[in-house]
Amino acid sequence: MIKNRISTVSFSLILFVSLMLGCENGIKNVKDNQPKSFSKEAITDSTESSSNKNDIHVNDKDLNQMESNKENSIKNIDMNELKSELEKIYNERSTALFSGDIASLNTLFDTSQKYGQLALENEIKRVKYLNDWSSERNITFGRIGSSVSIKKVYPQDNILKVNLHESYKFDYVYDKDINSPIDSFRIGIRHTTSLIKKNEKWVIYSDRYTDCFEDALHRYTNVVAKLPEKLSSVHNTNNNYQTVNYCKVFYDRQKAVDYADKYCGAALETNNDLKYNKKYNDYNGRGGDCTNYISQVLADKEGGGMPFGGTWTPGSKTWVNANSLKNYLINSGKGTVINVGTFKELTKPSKTSAKGIIGNLQIGDLIAYEKGPNNIDHFAVITGFDSHGYPLVNSHTTDRYHVPWDLGWGDAKIRFFLIHING
Repeated sequence: MIKNRISTVSFSLILFVSLMLGCENGIKNVKDNQPKSFSKEAITDSTESSSNKNDIHVNDKDLNQMESNKENSIKNIDMNELKSELEKIYNERSTALFSGDIASLNTLFDTSQKYGQLALENEIKRVKYLNDWSSERNITFGRIGSSVSIKKVYPQDNILKVNLHESYKFDYVYDKDINSPIDSFRIGIRHTTSLIKKNEKWVIYSDRYTDCFEDALHRYTNVVAKLPEKLSSVHNTNNNYQTVNYCKVFYDRQKAVDYADKYCGAALETNNDLKYNKKYNDYNGRGGDCTNYISQVLADKEGGGMPFGGTWTPGSKTWVNANSLKNYLINSGKGTVINVGTFKELTKPSKTSAKGIIGNLQIGDLIAYEKGPNNIDHFAVITGFDSHGYPLVNSHTTDRYHVPWDLGWGDAKIRFFLIHING
Protein backbone atom coordinates (compact mmCIF):
# COMPACT_ATOMS: atom_id res chain seq x y z
CA MET A 1 0.00 0.00 0.00
CA ILE A 2 2.75 2.39 1.06
CA LYS A 3 4.77 1.23 -1.91
CA ASN A 4 1.92 1.98 -4.27
CA ARG A 5 1.49 5.44 -2.77
CA ILE A 6 5.22 6.15 -3.21
CA SER A 7 4.99 5.06 -6.81
CA THR A 8 1.99 7.26 -7.37
CA VAL A 9 3.72 10.25 -5.78
CA SER A 10 6.88 9.62 -7.80
CA PHE A 11 4.90 9.47 -11.03
CA SER A 12 3.08 12.67 -10.10
CA LEU A 13 6.38 14.44 -9.40
CA ILE A 14 7.83 13.29 -12.70
CA LEU A 15 4.71 14.45 -14.55
CA PHE A 16 4.77 17.81 -12.79
CA VAL A 17 8.44 18.40 -13.61
CA SER A 18 7.83 17.47 -17.22
CA LEU A 19 4.93 19.83 -17.50
CA MET A 20 6.95 22.65 -15.98
CA LEU A 21 9.83 22.07 -18.37
CA GLY A 22 7.41 22.00 -21.29
CA CYS A 23 5.81 25.28 -20.27
CA GLU A 24 9.23 26.90 -19.89
CA ASN A 25 10.23 25.79 -23.38
CA GLY A 26 6.89 26.99 -24.73
CA ILE A 27 7.30 30.36 -23.09
CA LYS A 28 10.84 30.59 -24.43
CA ASN A 29 9.64 29.75 -27.95
CA VAL A 30 6.92 32.37 -27.79
CA LYS A 31 9.42 34.99 -26.64
CA ASP A 32 11.87 34.03 -29.37
CA ASN A 33 9.27 34.15 -32.17
CA GLN A 34 7.04 37.12 -31.28
CA PRO A 35 4.48 38.02 -32.42
CA LYS A 36 2.56 34.76 -32.73
CA SER A 37 -0.77 36.46 -32.02
CA PHE A 38 -3.24 36.96 -34.95
CA SER A 39 -5.35 39.53 -33.16
CA LYS A 40 -6.53 42.59 -35.15
CA GLU A 41 -4.23 44.78 -33.12
CA ALA A 42 -1.20 42.69 -33.94
CA ILE A 43 -1.98 42.60 -37.68
CA THR A 44 -2.47 46.36 -37.77
CA ASP A 45 0.68 47.13 -35.92
CA SER A 46 2.67 44.74 -38.05
CA THR A 47 1.27 46.07 -41.30
CA GLU A 48 1.78 49.72 -40.35
CA SER A 49 5.30 49.03 -39.24
CA SER A 50 6.17 47.26 -42.48
CA SER A 51 4.43 49.88 -44.60
CA ASN A 52 6.03 52.78 -42.81
CA LYS A 53 9.41 51.25 -43.17
CA ASN A 54 9.07 50.99 -46.95
CA ASP A 55 7.40 54.40 -47.26
CA ILE A 56 10.11 56.09 -45.30
CA HIS A 57 12.76 54.63 -47.54
CA VAL A 58 10.97 55.53 -50.81
CA ASN A 59 8.99 58.65 -49.91
CA ASP A 60 11.71 60.39 -47.97
CA LYS A 61 13.93 60.28 -51.00
CA ASP A 62 11.24 61.40 -53.44
CA LEU A 63 9.58 63.91 -51.16
CA ASN A 64 12.85 65.45 -50.10
CA GLN A 65 13.76 65.91 -53.75
CA MET A 66 10.30 67.31 -54.53
CA GLU A 67 10.38 69.66 -51.58
CA SER A 68 13.87 70.76 -52.54
CA ASN A 69 12.74 71.50 -56.10
CA LYS A 70 9.64 73.26 -54.81
CA GLU A 71 11.64 75.39 -52.41
CA ASN A 72 14.16 76.27 -55.11
CA SER A 73 11.34 77.19 -57.50
CA ILE A 74 9.59 79.36 -54.92
CA LYS A 75 12.86 81.00 -53.90
CA ASN A 76 13.53 81.85 -57.52
CA ILE A 77 10.15 83.57 -57.92
CA ASP A 78 9.83 87.07 -56.55
CA MET A 79 6.05 87.59 -56.57
CA ASN A 80 6.33 91.37 -56.73
CA GLU A 81 8.74 91.07 -59.63
CA LEU A 82 6.47 88.53 -61.34
CA LYS A 83 3.43 90.80 -60.97
CA SER A 84 5.43 93.73 -62.32
CA GLU A 85 6.59 91.68 -65.32
CA LEU A 86 3.07 90.43 -66.04
CA GLU A 87 1.61 93.93 -65.85
CA LYS A 88 4.33 95.13 -68.20
CA ILE A 89 3.47 92.35 -70.69
CA TYR A 90 -0.28 92.95 -70.54
CA ASN A 91 0.06 96.73 -70.66
CA GLU A 92 2.24 96.44 -73.77
CA ARG A 93 -0.49 94.27 -75.30
CA SER A 94 -3.07 96.88 -74.28
CA THR A 95 -1.01 99.69 -75.78
CA ALA A 96 -0.85 97.82 -79.08
CA LEU A 97 -4.66 97.55 -79.06
CA PHE A 98 -5.08 101.30 -79.50
CA SER A 99 -1.77 102.24 -81.17
CA GLY A 100 -1.98 99.51 -83.80
CA ASP A 101 1.74 98.81 -83.34
CA ILE A 102 1.66 95.10 -84.13
CA ALA A 103 5.46 94.82 -84.37
CA SER A 104 5.79 95.56 -80.65
CA LEU A 105 3.94 92.32 -79.83
CA ASN A 106 6.60 90.01 -81.27
CA THR A 107 8.90 90.30 -78.27
CA LEU A 108 6.15 89.33 -75.80
CA PHE A 109 5.61 85.76 -77.06
CA ASP A 110 7.72 82.62 -77.40
CA THR A 111 7.18 82.05 -81.12
CA SER A 112 9.62 79.12 -81.25
CA GLN A 113 6.65 76.79 -80.64
CA LYS A 114 3.04 76.64 -81.83
CA TYR A 115 1.29 77.79 -78.64
CA GLY A 116 3.23 81.04 -78.59
CA GLN A 117 2.61 81.51 -82.32
CA LEU A 118 -1.15 81.00 -81.89
CA ALA A 119 -1.27 83.41 -78.94
CA LEU A 120 0.56 86.07 -80.97
CA GLU A 121 -1.68 85.58 -84.02
CA ASN A 122 -4.80 85.91 -81.86
CA GLU A 123 -3.48 89.12 -80.31
CA ILE A 124 -2.82 90.62 -83.75
CA LYS A 125 -6.39 89.76 -84.77
CA ARG A 126 -7.65 91.56 -81.68
CA VAL A 127 -5.66 94.67 -82.60
CA LYS A 128 -7.05 94.64 -86.13
CA TYR A 129 -10.62 94.10 -84.95
CA LEU A 130 -10.60 96.90 -82.36
CA ASN A 131 -9.07 99.27 -84.92
CA ASP A 132 -11.85 98.44 -87.40
CA TRP A 133 -14.57 98.65 -84.74
CA SER A 134 -13.49 102.09 -83.51
CA SER A 135 -13.01 103.46 -87.04
CA GLU A 136 -16.51 102.40 -88.04
CA ARG A 137 -17.91 104.30 -85.05
CA ASN A 138 -15.66 107.39 -85.35
CA ILE A 139 -14.09 106.59 -82.00
CA THR A 140 -10.46 107.03 -80.92
CA PHE A 141 -9.04 105.25 -77.91
CA GLY A 142 -6.87 107.54 -75.83
CA ARG A 143 -5.65 104.89 -73.42
CA ILE A 144 -6.16 101.21 -72.73
CA GLY A 145 -4.67 100.14 -69.42
CA SER A 146 -4.38 96.71 -67.84
CA SER A 147 -3.85 95.53 -64.28
CA VAL A 148 -3.47 91.94 -63.14
CA SER A 149 -4.24 90.00 -59.99
CA ILE A 150 -2.27 86.77 -59.60
CA LYS A 151 -4.36 83.95 -58.14
CA LYS A 152 -2.11 80.86 -58.36
CA VAL A 153 1.40 80.05 -59.56
CA TYR A 154 2.53 76.56 -60.63
CA PRO A 155 6.23 76.08 -61.43
CA GLN A 156 6.60 73.24 -63.96
CA ASP A 157 10.24 72.64 -64.89
CA ASN A 158 11.21 75.73 -66.90
CA ILE A 159 7.57 76.80 -67.40
CA LEU A 160 5.71 79.03 -64.96
CA LYS A 161 1.94 78.50 -65.11
CA VAL A 162 -0.08 81.41 -63.71
CA ASN A 163 -3.81 81.78 -63.06
CA LEU A 164 -4.64 85.47 -63.09
CA HIS A 165 -7.45 87.98 -63.50
CA GLU A 166 -6.87 90.87 -65.87
CA SER A 167 -8.86 94.10 -65.66
CA TYR A 168 -8.85 96.39 -68.72
CA LYS A 169 -9.82 100.06 -68.64
CA PHE A 170 -10.64 101.64 -72.02
CA ASP A 171 -10.78 105.44 -72.44
CA TYR A 172 -12.17 106.83 -75.71
CA VAL A 173 -13.46 109.99 -77.37
CA TYR A 174 -15.62 110.70 -80.42
CA ASP A 175 -13.55 112.02 -83.33
CA LYS A 176 -16.00 114.67 -84.55
CA ASP A 177 -16.65 116.24 -81.17
CA ILE A 178 -14.96 119.46 -80.09
CA ASN A 179 -13.63 119.08 -76.56
CA SER A 180 -15.13 115.61 -76.45
CA PRO A 181 -15.58 114.20 -72.94
CA ILE A 182 -13.68 111.02 -72.17
CA ASP A 183 -15.88 107.93 -71.98
CA SER A 184 -14.64 104.79 -70.25
CA PHE A 185 -15.51 101.14 -69.80
CA ARG A 186 -13.95 98.06 -68.19
CA ILE A 187 -13.55 94.40 -69.08
CA GLY A 188 -12.38 91.57 -66.82
CA ILE A 189 -10.79 88.37 -68.18
CA ARG A 190 -9.55 85.19 -66.48
CA HIS A 191 -6.29 83.88 -67.91
CA THR A 192 -4.33 80.66 -67.56
CA THR A 193 -0.97 81.88 -68.80
CA SER A 194 2.27 79.93 -69.15
CA LEU A 195 5.52 81.91 -69.06
CA ILE A 196 9.03 80.94 -70.02
CA LYS A 197 12.30 82.83 -69.69
CA LYS A 198 14.05 83.76 -72.91
CA ASN A 199 17.27 85.77 -72.65
CA GLU A 200 16.54 86.44 -68.97
CA LYS A 201 13.11 87.85 -69.81
CA TRP A 202 9.67 86.37 -69.12
CA VAL A 203 7.64 85.86 -72.30
CA ILE A 204 4.30 84.16 -73.01
CA TYR A 205 4.57 80.46 -73.83
CA SER A 206 0.77 80.07 -74.05
CA ASP A 207 -2.31 82.02 -72.98
CA ARG A 208 -5.81 80.56 -72.55
CA TYR A 209 -8.77 82.80 -71.72
CA THR A 210 -12.37 83.60 -72.60
CA ASP A 211 -11.90 86.42 -75.09
CA CYS A 212 -14.45 89.23 -75.16
CA PHE A 213 -13.61 89.71 -78.87
CA GLU A 214 -13.80 86.02 -79.79
CA ASP A 215 -16.92 86.08 -81.96
CA ALA A 216 -15.77 89.17 -83.85
CA LEU A 217 -12.45 87.54 -84.78
CA HIS A 218 -14.18 85.08 -87.10
CA ARG A 219 -14.06 87.85 -89.69
CA TYR A 220 -10.29 87.46 -89.90
CA THR A 221 -8.95 84.37 -91.65
CA ASN A 222 -5.38 85.08 -90.62
CA VAL A 223 -3.25 87.90 -89.32
CA VAL A 224 -3.23 89.76 -92.64
CA ALA A 225 -6.27 88.96 -94.80
CA LYS A 226 -9.87 89.04 -93.68
CA LEU A 227 -13.22 87.84 -94.94
CA PRO A 228 -15.58 90.16 -96.86
CA GLU A 229 -17.42 92.56 -94.59
CA LYS A 230 -20.83 91.31 -95.70
CA LEU A 231 -21.72 87.63 -95.58
CA SER A 232 -24.98 86.00 -96.60
CA SER A 233 -27.44 85.89 -93.72
CA VAL A 234 -28.42 82.55 -92.23
CA HIS A 235 -31.42 84.05 -90.43
CA ASN A 236 -35.04 84.69 -91.14
CA THR A 237 -35.19 88.34 -92.16
CA ASN A 238 -38.52 88.86 -90.41
CA ASN A 239 -37.61 90.99 -87.41
CA ASN A 240 -41.14 91.57 -86.15
CA TYR A 241 -42.04 89.76 -82.93
CA GLN A 242 -45.56 89.87 -81.60
CA THR A 243 -45.86 90.07 -77.85
CA VAL A 244 -47.53 86.88 -76.65
CA ASN A 245 -48.60 88.49 -73.42
CA TYR A 246 -48.04 91.67 -71.48
CA CYS A 247 -47.62 91.64 -67.75
CA LYS A 248 -46.81 94.80 -65.84
CA VAL A 249 -44.47 93.72 -63.05
CA PHE A 250 -42.59 95.45 -60.28
CA TYR A 251 -39.07 96.26 -61.47
CA ASP A 252 -36.69 98.83 -60.02
CA ARG A 253 -34.43 99.75 -62.94
CA GLN A 254 -31.93 101.82 -60.98
CA LYS A 255 -31.47 99.14 -58.32
CA ALA A 256 -31.03 96.58 -61.10
CA VAL A 257 -28.19 98.70 -62.52
CA ASP A 258 -26.67 99.22 -59.07
CA TYR A 259 -26.71 95.44 -58.52
CA ALA A 260 -25.17 94.83 -61.94
CA ASP A 261 -22.36 97.27 -61.14
CA LYS A 262 -21.73 95.92 -57.64
CA TYR A 263 -21.42 92.31 -58.78
CA CYS A 264 -19.87 92.80 -62.22
CA GLY A 265 -16.82 90.77 -61.20
CA ALA A 266 -13.24 91.10 -62.38
CA ALA A 267 -14.09 94.01 -64.69
CA LEU A 268 -14.43 96.49 -61.83
CA GLU A 269 -11.16 95.98 -60.01
CA THR A 270 -8.58 93.27 -59.49
CA ASN A 271 -8.58 93.00 -55.69
CA ASN A 272 -12.27 92.32 -55.13
CA ASP A 273 -12.12 88.51 -55.24
CA LEU A 274 -14.30 88.57 -58.37
CA LYS A 275 -17.10 90.22 -56.38
CA TYR A 276 -19.86 87.88 -57.50
CA ASN A 277 -22.83 87.50 -55.16
CA LYS A 278 -21.95 84.44 -53.07
CA LYS A 279 -25.65 83.69 -52.51
CA TYR A 280 -25.67 82.13 -55.99
CA ASN A 281 -23.68 79.45 -57.79
CA ASP A 282 -20.95 80.57 -60.18
CA TYR A 283 -21.40 78.87 -63.56
CA ASN A 284 -18.09 79.91 -65.08
CA GLY A 285 -16.56 76.73 -66.47
CA ARG A 286 -20.02 75.11 -66.57
CA GLY A 287 -21.49 76.81 -69.61
CA GLY A 288 -21.02 80.42 -68.51
CA ASP A 289 -22.47 82.71 -65.84
CA CYS A 290 -24.05 85.41 -68.02
CA THR A 291 -27.71 84.31 -67.75
CA ASN A 292 -27.41 83.45 -64.05
CA TYR A 293 -26.14 87.00 -63.52
CA ILE A 294 -28.97 88.57 -65.54
CA SER A 295 -31.58 86.62 -63.56
CA GLN A 296 -30.03 87.97 -60.36
CA VAL A 297 -30.07 91.53 -61.74
CA LEU A 298 -33.78 91.17 -62.54
CA ALA A 299 -35.01 89.34 -59.45
CA ASP A 300 -32.71 89.70 -56.46
CA LYS A 301 -34.15 91.91 -53.69
CA GLU A 302 -30.93 93.89 -53.77
CA GLY A 303 -31.44 94.34 -57.54
CA GLY A 304 -34.52 94.83 -59.69
CA GLY A 305 -36.77 92.93 -57.28
CA MET A 306 -38.90 91.34 -60.01
CA PRO A 307 -41.11 88.56 -58.55
CA PHE A 308 -39.86 85.08 -59.45
CA GLY A 309 -41.14 81.54 -58.99
CA GLY A 310 -42.51 78.56 -60.87
CA THR A 311 -39.99 77.50 -63.49
CA TRP A 312 -37.84 80.60 -62.90
CA THR A 313 -35.97 80.09 -59.63
CA PRO A 314 -32.25 80.22 -58.74
CA GLY A 315 -30.43 77.29 -60.32
CA SER A 316 -33.31 76.29 -62.62
CA LYS A 317 -32.81 75.92 -66.39
CA THR A 318 -34.86 79.05 -66.98
CA TRP A 319 -32.64 80.94 -64.53
CA VAL A 320 -29.28 79.93 -66.04
CA ASN A 321 -29.93 79.06 -69.71
CA ALA A 322 -30.02 81.93 -72.22
CA ASN A 323 -32.60 80.46 -74.63
CA SER A 324 -34.85 79.45 -71.75
CA LEU A 325 -34.72 82.85 -70.06
CA LYS A 326 -35.47 84.67 -73.33
CA ASN A 327 -38.49 82.44 -73.95
CA TYR A 328 -39.68 82.77 -70.35
CA LEU A 329 -39.55 86.57 -70.35
CA ILE A 330 -41.47 86.81 -73.62
CA ASN A 331 -44.05 84.10 -72.89
CA SER A 332 -44.72 85.36 -69.37
CA GLY A 333 -45.20 88.91 -70.63
CA LYS A 334 -42.49 90.22 -68.29
CA GLY A 335 -40.44 91.21 -71.32
CA THR A 336 -41.25 92.55 -74.77
CA VAL A 337 -38.99 92.11 -77.81
CA ILE A 338 -38.62 95.60 -79.28
CA ASN A 339 -36.81 94.31 -82.35
CA VAL A 340 -34.34 91.72 -83.62
CA GLY A 341 -31.63 92.40 -86.16
CA THR A 342 -28.01 92.86 -87.11
CA PHE A 343 -25.93 95.78 -85.91
CA LYS A 344 -26.59 97.76 -89.09
CA GLU A 345 -30.33 97.09 -88.96
CA LEU A 346 -30.68 98.16 -85.33
CA THR A 347 -28.54 101.30 -85.64
CA LYS A 348 -30.02 102.59 -88.92
CA PRO A 349 -31.50 106.06 -88.26
CA SER A 350 -35.28 106.26 -88.47
CA LYS A 351 -37.94 108.97 -88.34
CA THR A 352 -38.43 108.37 -84.63
CA SER A 353 -34.79 107.94 -83.59
CA ALA A 354 -31.54 109.22 -85.06
CA LYS A 355 -29.78 106.38 -83.29
CA GLY A 356 -32.05 103.72 -84.74
CA ILE A 357 -34.21 101.25 -82.87
CA ILE A 358 -31.36 100.62 -80.41
CA GLY A 359 -32.09 104.09 -79.04
CA ASN A 360 -35.38 102.86 -77.56
CA LEU A 361 -33.66 100.84 -74.84
CA GLN A 362 -33.66 102.01 -71.22
CA ILE A 363 -31.37 101.17 -68.34
CA GLY A 364 -32.36 97.78 -66.96
CA ASP A 365 -33.46 96.48 -70.38
CA LEU A 366 -31.71 93.47 -71.89
CA ILE A 367 -29.85 92.46 -75.03
CA ALA A 368 -29.74 88.78 -76.03
CA TYR A 369 -27.05 87.75 -78.51
CA GLU A 370 -28.04 85.11 -81.07
CA LYS A 371 -25.31 83.13 -82.87
CA GLY A 372 -27.67 81.04 -85.00
CA PRO A 373 -31.40 80.30 -85.34
CA ASN A 374 -32.84 79.74 -81.86
CA ASN A 375 -29.36 79.83 -80.35
CA ILE A 376 -29.17 82.62 -77.79
CA ASP A 377 -25.54 82.55 -76.68
CA HIS A 378 -25.28 85.49 -74.32
CA PHE A 379 -27.21 88.04 -72.23
CA ALA A 380 -26.30 91.55 -71.10
CA VAL A 381 -28.11 94.33 -69.24
CA ILE A 382 -28.17 98.01 -70.21
CA THR A 383 -26.39 99.90 -67.41
CA GLY A 384 -25.91 103.31 -69.00
CA PHE A 385 -25.12 105.39 -72.08
CA ASP A 386 -21.93 107.14 -73.11
CA SER A 387 -21.62 110.81 -74.06
CA HIS A 388 -23.21 110.10 -77.46
CA GLY A 389 -26.04 108.05 -76.04
CA TYR A 390 -24.42 104.77 -77.08
CA PRO A 391 -25.87 101.92 -74.97
CA LEU A 392 -23.45 100.37 -72.46
CA VAL A 393 -23.84 96.92 -70.91
CA ASN A 394 -22.70 94.75 -68.02
CA SER A 395 -22.34 90.98 -68.24
CA HIS A 396 -20.58 87.95 -66.78
CA THR A 397 -18.35 85.12 -68.11
CA THR A 398 -16.18 87.72 -69.77
CA ASP A 399 -16.93 90.32 -67.12
CA ARG A 400 -18.05 93.62 -68.64
CA TYR A 401 -18.62 96.96 -66.89
CA HIS A 402 -20.35 99.70 -68.93
CA VAL A 403 -19.01 98.31 -72.24
CA PRO A 404 -20.39 99.40 -75.66
CA TRP A 405 -23.16 96.91 -76.32
CA ASP A 406 -21.81 95.43 -79.58
CA LEU A 407 -18.08 95.32 -78.77
CA GLY A 408 -16.79 91.84 -79.56
CA TRP A 409 -19.86 90.83 -81.57
CA GLY A 410 -18.72 91.67 -85.09
CA ASP A 411 -19.52 88.37 -86.78
CA ALA A 412 -22.03 88.88 -89.61
CA LYS A 413 -24.11 85.96 -88.33
CA ILE A 414 -24.85 87.65 -85.00
CA ARG A 415 -28.35 89.01 -84.37
CA PHE A 416 -29.39 91.01 -81.34
CA PHE A 417 -32.69 90.69 -79.45
CA LEU A 418 -33.62 94.00 -77.81
CA ILE A 419 -35.82 93.12 -74.82
CA HIS A 420 -37.73 95.75 -72.86
CA ILE A 421 -38.65 94.73 -69.31
CA ASN A 422 -42.30 95.58 -68.63
CA GLY A 423 -41.77 97.14 -65.26
